[in-house]
Amino acid sequence: MLEVRIQDSDVRRKSNVLAIVLLGLLVAGIALATFNIVLGETRYNLVNILFILVILILLALNWFGAIRAASLLTVLLTAAGALLMADENVATTYIAMPLPVLIASYLLRSWSAFVVAFLMIVGATALDIASPSLLILVIVAIFSYLFANSLDRAYREIHHRAMHDELTSLPNRTFFIETLQQVLDRLEGNLCAVLFMDLDEFKVVNDSLGHEAGDELLVVVARRLQACLRRGDTAARFGGDEFTVLLHKVTEVGDAVRVAERITTAFEASLKVRGRQVFISTSVGIALSENGDGSAVTLLRNADVAMYEAKRKGNVNYEVFDSDMHAEALERLELENDLRHAISQGELKVYYQPKVKLSTGRIIGMEALVRWEHPERGWIKPEKVIASAEETGLIIPLGRWVLREACRQAYEWRKLYPAVTPLVTSVNLSIRQFKQPDLVQELSGLLQETKLDPQGLLLEITESTVMEDVRYAVDVLQKLKELGVELAIDDFGTGYSSLTSLQRYPVNELKIDKVFIDGLGNNAQDMVIAKLVIDLAHAVGARATAEGVETADQLVQLKSIGCDQAQGYYFAEPLVDDAATALLANTPRWLIDQPHLSEHSRNPGMFLKRLDDSEPE
Repeated sequence: MLEVRIQDSDVRRKSNVLAIVLLGLLVAGIALATFNIVLGETRYNLVNILFILVILILLALNWFGAIRAASLLTVLLTAAGALLMADENVATTYIAMPLPVLIASYLLRSWSAFVVAFLMIVGATALDIASPSLLILVIVAIFSYLFANSLDRAYREIHHRAMHDELTSLPNRTFFIETLQQVLDRLEGNLCAVLFMDLDEFKVVNDSLGHEAGDELLVVVARRLQACLRRGDTAARFGGDEFTVLLHKVTEVGDAVRVAERITTAFEASLKVRGRQVFISTSVGIALSENGDGSAVTLLRNADVAMYEAKRKGNVNYEVFDSDMHAEALERLELENDLRHAISQGELKVYYQPKVKLSTGRIIGMEALVRWEHPERGWIKPEKVIASAEETGLIIPLGRWVLREACRQAYEWRKLYPAVTPLVTSVNLSIRQFKQPDLVQELSGLLQETKLDPQGLLLEITESTVMEDVRYAVDVLQKLKELGVELAIDDFGTGYSSLTSLQRYPVNELKIDKVFIDGLGNNAQDMVIAKLVIDLAHAVGARATAEGVETADQLVQLKSIGCDQAQGYYFAEPLVDDAATALLANTPRWLIDQPHLSEHSRNPGMFLKRLDDSEPE
């Protein structure tokens, strides 16, 4: 009975107080009616019944949201009751008279206590029951006004603090959700939109300049965001480096897109934080009310999904939500849950793909690659596995497991086949692994645990990873190098490495990204880029390895421009450990100098020969 269907917290507070008052009057009315019945005073039955019915009606009005009307009628009811009791008991009348004054000051306006007190005195005078004692109503009105006014100010202050972010002074998450729900409830065929905004690489500012600088940046961002909005729109700090915007009176998606474009454009200019120029970009998700179910939570979820889609694509600043995004988000969530289970239950497997030295045609290494055969979905694409693991942080335990398995297998191979020019097993390090503070210590422990010679392990780090923080990358790479392991920069050519930074990296190998290998023989520009990477590798004392080789023509061209090593489906697809072991046992050799003229397929058999004692190496 006390819970009312009101969303405005101040009105809800008054409604709850009114409900308590009415319930008190109802209990008093029922008790009085019972008392009269017991005493046989039947003449009051009708009055008591009417009083109880009126109280019930007022409770109903309060329940359905007519708070002001119910409060006013309650004041009138108590005032009339106090005056009408004058004939019965004057003392009781004076005791009851302050009640409507108090109710008015708390449930209507604080100054309404004076109005009710004045009307009560006028009414008492008209009923010829006035006396100087009625001046007590004025005193009651003064105290009621002061107390109610003070209570309202304190409530408004507390409410403001509870509903606003202390740092930026913007509305907070709670205020935004309540406001959004109120707007959705009153749309009636109109549209509204929600923008969900996240600052890209905000953590870099916190880590490099400190959390106080990060807080200052958030304040600057809040001001710049508010400057991009239309009149009547609401911006809020949702939490951390996330902000939300409620756009009222939207006629089409283009209205929301234009605001999103203003926001992203505004953040193209640098922000000044503690005397430094800071550049920061944003990813924005857009969701229209027509795509929701009338729930603020659903609309926010849709905007959040769209924001992560924009962040995932990387080359866009905003995305508009559509139903396919939600389906994809649910699929990603299911995949993440299944991946957790797969890691704990050992469903993942490590496959190995050979690396071949082009000058000899012999295997000189294996690259460890994780594969997952889902019990229901079948084989999951490796990029999906890695992306899911990166998003959830599972890449750390997953990467540690792959590294341990690869080191263990590498030790076995080097023991079984010492004649294979020292076989080096490659393992990819994710950006999260690379940033682990205890990476070097952990790797050292794994090498000792598996008894693998550090020279038998090559760690591959993507170009984008080492370029994110060159100074940090150089420091970590140097420490890894001191362990004795080999290092390679993977996907080289897709980032923005400079020759100066490349010279600082203590790497043994540069891997040419597959995108440049695919165009060999068809695209002269890819040939030039591949040769440039090879020459660059040799200039810094590293070897060049081509990824994703699929045809003999690609191999011949790579060898002609000085490429040192290659791997890809031309030689072998990724193999389970037993199959990879069998391949090594066969000591294969690929003849690369004279390709078949019509060779354009994945057919290594045409060039594969088994080495025997009569054939030179």
